[in-house]
Amino acid sequence: MKPIAHIRTDLPQKFGIPRNSFLAPHLRGCIVFEPGCALESAVAGIESFSHLWLIWQFENGVPGGTAEDIAADSAAPYRNGADARWTPTVRPPRLGGTERVGVFASRSPFRPNPLGLSCVKLDRVERTDAGPVLHVLGADLRDGTPILDIKPYIPFADCHPDARGGWIEDAPWHELTVDFPDQLRESIEQDKLAGLIEVLRQDPRRAGSKHNPSRVYHLAYSSHDVAFTVDGNVLHVVCVS
Repeated sequence: MKPIAHIRTDLPQKFGIPRNSFLAPHLRGCIVFEPGCALESAVAGIESFSHLWLIWQFENGVPGGTAEDIAADSAAPYRNGADARWTPTVRPPRLGGTERVGVFASRSPFRPNPLGLSCVKLDRVERTDAGPVLHVLGADLRDGTPILDIKPYIPFADCHPDARGGWIEDAPWHELTVDFPDQLRESIEQDKLAGLIEVLRQDPRRAGSKHNPSRVYHLAYSSHDVAFTVDGNVLHVVCVS
């Protein structure tokens, strides 16, 4: 299986990537097709759909995870190929990183096959000399992630209003209030600001991390380094460089 495209986003590192698509609905991305798939005919009719499904691949089986990340989440790990590791149970961030559920009852990246599925909004199709480029919103993908396939979101088939959310319904996610001074906001491009605030609101810190209001975290976003602290339920942006 070969990638048909790669997505370009403002998140070059694992830290800060939303834990699901559309948690940051203004987060921008553009899908650049590989030469063999960069055909106008291949996207004919796609603009009539508002949303798309992206099937994508975790790089080396893990989306930027270090050996320490894997070890911290491993319980009797199984190997699948040379690098990828997965565990039959995982600790979802929504459960505070302490409770375990089965890997197939989660969206953990530590899976037998390194495949991800995301629903994104199609913003527009750009025509370039190298072929069409899809501009999307709400992607939860790191910059450069390989895209294996793209399918249209079909409301009558994909939307199920009576669907149950399992253990997730009993574990609501609490967003942070973002304190972002105006003078620091001016350092961020206007069309990227809303997406950044949404990313910060989701609390990029690792689930279960000890609360330390004096610790400064650094988020790589676009060409910027965004430094912040967290005190209670408030995230304070302290520097943008």
